[in-house]
Formats: sequence, structure tokens, C-alpha cells
Amino acid sequence: MESPAPSGSGQASPSLTESPTIVERSPESPARPRHESSDEWEVIQQKTRHRHPSIPQKLAALFYNLSFGGGIYSTLLALWLCTLLPPLTLLLAAYYAWVWLGAGMDAAKSGSYPKPLRRWALWRACAAYFPARLHRTVELPPGKPYIFCTHPHGILSCGSWLAFATEALGFSSLFPGIDCRVLTLSINFRSILFREYLLLHGVCDVSKHTCLALLGAGKSIMIAVGGGTESLFARPGANQLVLRKRKGFIKVALRSGASLVPVYVFGENSTFRTANEQVSGSLLHRFQRRLTKLTGFTVPLFYGTGLVLPWGFLPFPVPLEVVVGEPLEVERFSGDEGSAEFQALVDRLHARYVAALTELFNSYKEKFAKGEADLELVE
Repeated sequence: MESPAPSGSGQASPSLTESPTIVERSPESPARPRHESSDEWEVIQQKTRHRHPSIPQKLAALFYNLSFGGGIYSTLLALWLCTLLPPLTLLLAAYYAWVWLGAGMDAAKSGSYPKPLRRWALWRACAAYFPARLHRTVELPPGKPYIFCTHPHGILSCGSWLAFATEALGFSSLFPGIDCRVLTLSINFRSILFREYLLLHGVCDVSKHTCLALLGAGKSIMIAVGGGTESLFARPGANQLVLRKRKGFIKVALRSGASLVPVYVFGENSTFRTANEQVSGSLLHRFQRRLTKLTGFTVPLFYGTGLVLPWGFLPFPVPLEVVVGEPLEVERFSGDEGSAEFQALVDRLHARYVAALTELFNSYKEKFAKGEADLELVE
């Protein structure tokens, strides 16, 4: 394995074209423990045995966790300020009218905002907390769009965020000339301040219209294919994916001609202990599944470690290995999406993608997930 300069050095990494040799970027390189047991707690213990993150690293990881409630926090803050300064109420109302009814969503669809927060030093501390590393199996030629499809979603998608929404793992050095935008639900762009926080990372809306617009402009996108539903299958040592019926990203690839790039984040499912470790037919598990079907969003129950105590809501500092696979070239389809021809193309490309992802996982399982379960498509 060849190792480029440490993250943040600004030096380009060497080019590799043969698998399984890989290129990696890392803020630090401590020894990575291996585990032999499939027991959930033993998996975490083995992965974190030699990890002692610093207080700044823990605080960075805590910030990332808390950022998932950013829309709620910012809205409550704005309402509180309005009670102190009533004239602000009109400004807040005008802002929300602009976002919900006006042109406030345009930036989330076009990716027109600058992206200074991608290089925020806080993200380097967060990456060092685990540590997280980004691995390139092949070079990706610039000048064309790619759809980076990440698996698994896990609870908070720590590895995917650090690899693709920030420069903490050296994305631009490993993949020069590729402008990649992380995509998320449009509701996240409806809250004051949190909207700006996401936009300043280059994050965009995950709608089909936005996907095609970004890819048509030559940009690349990153999608967590399994979505929040996949978080209900996240548990240490498991590699269960929601992929069998997920074909929207396949249709976007065919309509745009963008290449599909499978990405697997080894260690993501071990960042937290979850209620998913219970029997699938348990009352809690049935409640979570029912809630997902009724509301469209998931409420995973989880816990991790703490700032001082051995338990809390920080992720366990398990190594996160983000492995970017070889792209699947896709020929653009300009015919009728409702035709039998298009549906056949979708099914064939989906089968190719699943095969490529499985091959990627199997190629690096022994190195990064020794003793864990095999890849399994549960939905």
C-alpha cells in the first residue's frame, strides 16, 4: 500500500490503477486492531481497544452529532430572539416566506454557494477521532460526472460526511478536478442558519431534478442509497443493506449518462450500539418499522460513548475505512422512461451495480472487516 501525504498537506497522492492496492488519506495512522468475534460488543471493544481520542477530537465528534438537530436548534433560537426583539418577527417571517415560497431553495438545487466550510479545521479533528481514511482503488478522470453511492448509511453517516462533504480526508487530492456535492432531504434547507450551514459545505437537495441539473452541469453527486431506512439495520459486525428495491439512482444514471461509483464505509455500522441488536420481531423493532412507514422518516434508538463517562451519544472511535470502487460506465438513455426498454435497462444496470459493490466489499472485507458478517441485501 502506498500512502500519500497526510491530510491537509495539499500534496497530490500517487496514482494507482490496479486493485487490490489502494491509496489512502488519513489525518493520523495509529495501529488498527483486528477482531475475530461477531458479537456486537466484542466488535466495538476490539476496534476501540487502542483508541484514546483527545478532548478536542471528542468535542469535534460531539459537534457533528449535535449538528443533526441543527434545523430544530436554529428555529428555536430564532423564535426565542423574536420574543426578546419583536421587530425580528417580520424579518423571520420574510425569511421563511422566501425559503418556502420564493427562490430560497434555488441555491440548494444549483450548488451555487461557496464551500469554505469543507476545509474547516474542526473536520480534521473529527476525522482523527475515529480515525477515518479515504481509499482510492482507481483514478477517476476529471471532466465527467459521477454518482458516488455510499453504503451503509449507519446511524449518522460519519464516514460519508467526512469523505465527501469535507476535505478532512483529502478528497480533492485523491480525486482532482471532481466537484462532488453531498445530497440530503429538501426539508433540511427550510430552517434558518442550518440551511446556510449545509450550503456552505456544498450540500444540495436530493430531488431528481437537482440530481439531473448538477450532473448536467458537470458536477458529481454523493447519495446514501439506503437512506434513513438502512439505519434500522445498523448494528456492529453487520453489513445489511437496503438496496434490492432502490433503483432511483440507477434511473438518474441512465438519464444523465453519469458513471456509478460504489463506495463502502467499513466500520460505519460499529459507530453506535442500537436497538437493532434486538430480535427483528421484537415490539420495539415493529414499532420503529411501523413509524417509518407512517411518517417517512426513521427514529433509530442508539447510544455510544461519552466525553467523560463510558456511555453517551458520541460515536465509538472505531476506524472508518471509506473505500471508493471502480466506476461503472453508463450510456445515456434519452427514450421514454415508461417504456419496457427503459425498465429492462434499469434492472440490468442495477444487477451490475450490486455485483460491483459485492466484489468491492469482498475484496476488502479481510483487511477492514475481518470476522464480520457477509454483505446482505435485506430490502
